[in-house]
Amino acid sequence: MTSSAHTFGIGIPENWTEYDLSGDSLAARRAEMLRQAPEPDTRKAVNQAFRNARRIMDGARRRGAVYAAGTTTMYEDGLLMAGLMVFSVQPPPGEDFSTRGLAKHFSATGERRTEGTTRTMTTETLPHVGPVGRIAGIEEAGIADGVSYRLVVTHTFVPVPGGERILVITCFSPNIPLAEPLHDLFDAITSTFAFGADEPVAVGAAR
Repeated sequence: MTSSAHTFGIGIPENWTEYDLSGDSLAARRAEMLRQAPEPDTRKAVNQAFRNARRIMDGARRRGAVYAAGTTTMYEDGLLMAGLMVFSVQPPPGEDFSTRGLAKHFSATGERRTEGTTRTMTTETLPHVGPVGRIAGIEEAGIADGVSYRLVVTHTFVPVPGGERILVITCFSPNIPLAEPLHDLFDAITSTFAFGADEPVAVGAAR
């Protein structure tokens, strides 16, 4: 860790799991979910969900992800998947450093597509940080090999103190019908974010 690094913390729900950004930890969770899903249609849905999750993790690592967590839970009415990633980004020279400028390029999964995407921009206040930019809505993005995915997303843009980088806290889920409660959940999680090595939920470092 360099002298310019800042540790940060964020509180995730008890039933969420911190992920190895290599994606290796997904295999064990996938096997566990398949043991709980004897029906062919459910097993197909689980396999597809984890294939997409692996693609998202691979793309996130290439784009500067420094932390990842999420949940995959089987309920009576279906499979719930939701995730969180923290990206450390620095705009290229001459690029707009504002939330609006960054939002033109940033997505949860990879190459964002215009069709199927509805996002609104607001200014929020994080209790331990202060005012930040936020973009929330439904996003459609290309993952890989022509595969696209629609996601409920919340991107929160947090300037790193004393630096020229921004942390992007991205929360996402493919469970579109649950968009409203998911946005409330994502807001609650993001509200716990704080910088500082002494934070009890410290989980990563922003360089």
